[in-house]
Amino acid sequence: MAAVPGGVPPETELLAVLKKSLYERTRRLDPTQTLELIQHLKEWVAEEVTFEEGAAASLGRLLSELSFSQFVDQLPPLMNSFERLVSAYFVRRGSVSGFYSFCNVWRERLIRRTLLLAEEGLELNDLGRPPAPYALLASGMAGRREQTLEDASRYFLIWNGDPADYFNQFAYRILAILQQCSLIGRNAADFLGKVLWRGSYGDWECWVAGDDGIASDEPSRRLELLADLRFIAGDHGVGEQALRQAQATLERARGTEAYQSMAQRAIGADLALTIAGNVRLERSGVHAGCVDLTAHAMRPLVSLVRFLAVQHGLEAAPTAGRIEALEAIGALEEDLARALSDAHDLFGTLKIRKEIALQPPYVDPAELTPAEQQRLRAGLESVRRLQKATRRVLATQKRKPAEVLRVALTEQAEVG
Repeated sequence: MAAVPGGVPPETELLAVLKKSLYERTRRLDPTQTLELIQHLKEWVAEEVTFEEGAAASLGRLLSELSFSQFVDQLPPLMNSFERLVSAYFVRRGSVSGFYSFCNVWRERLIRRTLLLAEEGLELNDLGRPPAPYALLASGMAGRREQTLEDASRYFLIWNGDPADYFNQFAYRILAILQQCSLIGRNAADFLGKVLWRGSYGDWECWVAGDDGIASDEPSRRLELLADLRFIAGDHGVGEQALRQAQATLERARGTEAYQSMAQRAIGADLALTIAGNVRLERSGVHAGCVDLTAHAMRPLVSLVRFLAVQHGLEAAPTAGRIEALEAIGALEEDLARALSDAHDLFGTLKIRKEIALQPPYVDPAELTPAEQQRLRAGLESVRRLQKATRRVLATQKRKPAEVLRVALTEQAEVG
């Protein structure tokens, strides 16, 4: 699959804009006013640098403690400290990408430490070290590098050969540790297969192809999992082999019933938007009058962007990165790409606020500022625009996808 195209780093672009804006403003000031303004800027920048350095140092200390942890009981207090740190950072910064970045680093280190503790636990029980190379892959939020405090990821434990007895116990021990860290529910056995799939590479080939005889994952859902798949830990050779198999399966799936089902589910996802273009609220239940951010905002956006990324052969990446890549290759018009990026940022912001407050992901528009209310409606409208454009793409498969999407967007703008 193609890599995500690169471009000008956002921090470079932002710095250029700030320099230009400062230059334009200081042209209207006398030397004394200019010096005073620059002095205030220096003080502000110094404060921000101190804050960022402090946050990075705090994270570094937690990661160091995590790497030297020897017992499972040491992990929950570290989890609590991390959640306080990342929550405080988000409250100060309000950065969705920054929140994702902190959580990605922490969760991946935690997973790797979990694997080591699980190995050591089995060795103490006289089962020895892993009898074969293995790899842990992740999909969902972990695969897309969009992890938050409430993770919704799927993990895949894959090994060479057939030492199933060892790795079955290994998988249970991994889940038990994750359970103790409150990352999954209380009954770890119920989550084996739902959160952590495990099997030999031969089993993996069967699962990827849908020939495992298990109906736990509908074929189009498997394609979605494969599209977000990423190596996390373990043996790189095993991991790369599994990823190549996943990518080949996605390529072969084009035009199949499962592929079309994946597309139709993304196109037909229920949005929190009425036909008239108003924000649609829950009508009953404890969340009446609210918007379900996960089911009717974020998930439809992520699903659509994922499908288009697969359609154009892009590798697994964060949703924001996929939007940027689709724009770079001409599959999305600039105005729609910007609208989708803003929608993703807003949906993420509102959802993270709820997580920090230990509340479910439902938001009452009345609690939002007028600007946020406007952004919410505009964001949902941008997702609907993409749904309509993608539907036209699928209806004209004989033409090049990027060309069709541009034509669809142009036609839609003319109708509007």
